[in-house]
Amino acid sequence: MKLKDISKKVNLPVTTVFNRLKKMQDTGLVRVRAEVDWKQLGYGLEAFVFLNVDTSSRRVNQEKLAQDLARAPGVLEASVVTGSKDLILRVVSKDMDELSDLVLKKLRDFDGVASTETLVIMKKAEADRSLFMR
Repeated sequence: MKLKDISKKVNLPVTTVFNRLKKMQDTGLVRVRAEVDWKQLGYGLEAFVFLNVDTSSRRVNQEKLAQDLARAPGVLEASVVTGSKDLILRVVSKDMDELSDLVLKKLRDFDGVASTETLVIMKKAEADRSLFMR
């Protein structure tokens, strides 16, 4: 969202909005980051991969496994979660063949991965992230 649009919405001058945003960035309250359009880069398939960890081995550390998995090509993020699954990955691939290779040949090869379940994203609805202006 442009500063000009924000200033109109909150009825403040653009300079004030800029200064307040800068202050929030400086204190760490707000982080600005680029969002990659994976589709434009040829990665038209996005999926969630649920993983169960083999907890029978004491040497498997879920947090370290998540960090290691997050570094695998095609993995955008890895989260340790509660519930019936231990980890959730968000992944991208060019097509179903590449997704299949990622899951079957790479992710399942990590020590500690007991099983996977893949959910392909068909459509996404983006949330309005301008919570502070409602």
